[in-house]
This record gives sequence, C-alpha cells and structure tokens, in this order.
Amino acid sequence: MTLNSSTFVLCAFLTAAFFAVECIPFKCDVLSPLKMKVGSTIFLPANSTAPAPIPANFCCTYTFFVPKESFLRLSVINSLLDTDFIEFTDSVGYNRNLTISSIANEELFATTGYGHVKMFSGPEGNSKALLVFEWLKMPSSSWSVNLRKNESGTNVDCMAIQQTPITFIAELGQKVALSIAHSGYILDKFDSYFIFDGPNTDSPVVGRMSRHVIVPFIPTNQSVTIIGLTSQVVYSNIIVNIQSNLAEYRKYQAAVVIDQYGGPLDSINQTIAVTFIAKDGIQLYITYLKFNEVEDEKCEMRVISDTPSPVSRQLLTYTPSARLDISFPQQIPSSVFSIELTDCSIYMVMTKNTPANFFMVNDERIGYVFTPSFLNDQLSPTLNFTLRSNETLHYYTVVESVSVVDNEQLAINVYNSKGASAMSVVVTGNQTGGSAEAMGTSVNIDFNGSHGHGEAKIRYHISKVSEHTTSIFLVLLFFVISITQ
Repeated sequence: MTLNSSTFVLCAFLTAAFFAVECIPFKCDVLSPLKMKVGSTIFLPANSTAPAPIPANFCCTYTFFVPKESFLRLSVINSLLDTDFIEFTDSVGYNRNLTISSIANEELFATTGYGHVKMFSGPEGNSKALLVFEWLKMPSSSWSVNLRKNESGTNVDCMAIQQTPITFIAELGQKVALSIAHSGYILDKFDSYFIFDGPNTDSPVVGRMSRHVIVPFIPTNQSVTIIGLTSQVVYSNIIVNIQSNLAEYRKYQAAVVIDQYGGPLDSINQTIAVTFIAKDGIQLYITYLKFNEVEDEKCEMRVISDTPSPVSRQLLTYTPSARLDISFPQQIPSSVFSIELTDCSIYMVMTKNTPANFFMVNDERIGYVFTPSFLNDQLSPTLNFTLRSNETLHYYTVVESVSVVDNEQLAINVYNSKGASAMSVVVTGNQTGGSAEAMGTSVNIDFNGSHGHGEAKIRYHISKVSEHTTSIFLVLLFFVISITQ
C-alpha cells in the first residue's frame, strides 16, 4: 500500500502526539484525594508510562494520604543525575532520599496517614523519573504465635511474612521483644516490614523493622503484629523473645547463618547475648574462637541452648585459658543456640555445614557430643556419632549428663584397628561419670530407645599415644560397665 501525502502527515502527527504524551514533563499538581483509596493508581506525570524529564530548577511536594486498612506502594523508575533527588516521607517520620546513586527501580511503602514526595532538580535538568502510586488492601492477621516466659523464643523467616501478617502474643503480665536476626547479606532491607502495636494490622503502626536490627522493639501491651509488604528476597529472620528473658543482658542481638558466620563480639564491662540460627539447617559448628587481649579475669563465653530463657541449658564454657587450639570444630546439634559473653572481646567463626574431615581425627582434639534432645526436649534423642583416626590414638570419653527412659540406653565403644572393642560402657540408668578409655582407631557413641525422652552429654579427649597410656592399655584389653538405676 502507498501512502499519499495527507495520510503520511496524519501518521506523523499521531506518532508525534503519542511520544509527546509519553514524555510529558513533571508539573507541580495536587494529587486527587478522590483517588486515594484501595484499587486506585496515580501516575506522575499524568498518563505517562515511561520516565519523563524533570524540569530544571524544579521543586514540588506531592502530598498523599493512606486510609485505614490499606497501604501505599510507590514505584519510582528513575535516572537521577547531578544533585537532583526525590524525597519520600511517611506518617511515622520515615524518610528516604533517592539520588544519583539509587537503583533505577525503587519500591517504597507507606501505611495509614499522610505523607509526601518531594522532587528537586538543579539547573541542569537532565534527570528523568516516573512515579506510580498504588493503593492496596492491607491483609488482616490470621497467624498468631504465643510466647511464655518459661519457654524459648521463636523465629520466623522474613519471606514467610511477606503479605502475610503474623501476631506475637506474650502471656499475661509479659511483653515480647521483637528484633532482626540478620543474615549479613548486604541487600537485606527491612524498610518495608511494618510493626503494628497490637493484635492486628488495624492496630497503630509504630514503625519499621529497619529501626530494630540491633535494639529490639517492645510493644505497649502483650501483642505485636508485623508484615512485610515487599516481594524482594530477604534472607534474614524475625526473632521474638519474652522481654524479661533478655533483661539481664546489656545488649541482645541475633544472626542467621546462611553458610558461614565470622566476626568480632565485644562485651567489655557487661554481659551480652547473641542467638545464632542455621538457615534451612539442623545443626551448627563453631570452627574457631579467639579471645582478644583480656585483662578481666571474669571473661568467659557460655554456650546455651536455644534463645535465652529460664529453660535454656548451659552447654559449654570457654575462657582465655582453655585449650582453644584443640577444641574446634565443635558441633551444636540444633538449628538455634545462643552465647552469653561477659567482659570479653572475641572473634568467632561458625558454619552450618559439616567441616571437612570433622569425623576424622588426625591430632589431639577435645569436644562434646550431645543428643539433640539435650538442647531441646522436642528434638530426637537418637544419636549415632563416630570419630575415627588413621593411627592408634588414646580415646577418652566421660558421660557428663545422661537421662534414659524405659528401654533407652547409651553405649560408648572404643574400637581398635581390627574392629574389635577395646573398651565399652553401657548406661541404662541416670547415673553420670561412666567412661570408656582405651587405645584405638575409633570411638562410637550411640543413644537409642523407643520412648523418645532421653538425653545425654558426653565429653571426649583424643590424643597421641604416650608411654603412660601405653602401659595402662596393654593391660586393659576389654572392659564393660553396665550401670542401672
């Protein structure tokens, strides 16, 4: 088909008109209050679908309102240059400035109340932007978790509460303490995780989780509700405790271990607590611990089960005088544990992955073995733990704590290079102190039974052959101890 001149002019006019609509520059207009409701969308500039020029020397404040039971999502597509900026402020005083260093596509959120967006440009006039205001319905909370003083705290993946609010409720007379267990991932942001001081999302909004990465949020009453409005991937967790369970600590914080965690911790002239959470894991390993310059004789690090609470169990204690060079890696058979640090400065490394050759001992090592149930009575008591060596070593084990129920039993066997038992202990009661000590190439610690409520803690020390131990174990070839209630 051949276009005549009039048709060509008409097409050219329509094309120019289309692109003119696409590139309408910003005007300092008032946003329509009638459109500030659930289901409405406002584009700035009006009718634009792509970033439009921001005029030189432009300064305008656009006021918005978010009704109850709704929230605002503001999408800002921008290419800001020079000193130009876009400022966002919400009803609870949150402020965010977008500048030349901001990403090209930002999402900002606001809840009930008034807020504003301010745009400013310098004399160059090179920046572009598109603002899309969307009013959406705020979900109601149908997910609640109760917390009690004589129980451990709880944690929840940040991704699990995106668009799904959760309410934490403390028992009568108590309050919850809400904070972030940070993954250390630099892109984890918490500006879109909102806190409501009460049992639902229609309770007063008091801020965002970005203010409580270190200092916990304490509500005015028994309950607090939180929701993430973003769809951005976040690797951190929300962690919640009973406030009074943290009262003895000068500072409390938490961390999520995605793969490996390493960093300094300081508690000079104070006691702090830190909780560690294995992301999608079932256990953690402390692989390195160093005490920095220590002058206070009270300096110590205590490892306790789960989050701090009256039912937490002290698992391990480390001091600057301990044999730290042979004490790691140390397995903690739970996805959550905490440390208490008093008058110390340390550097610690841990991982959720089993260290290479963890079960192969080539040199001296001291450590502890726990049934998972020793840390948390909801976990399994079943344990089958074996350490091996390529040469004959001195294996020494001692039962520091044990509780057996019904037909459960704890068995410890040291085996020689031919697979024969060089020493054996079988515990069928609740007595501690039983030990298995022998020269061998492996030790197996086995706790089994069908009832499911038993627990045990065993200490081991594996070392090179010495003249003293050799003279003893040439005499002791096999020994069995059976302890009954």
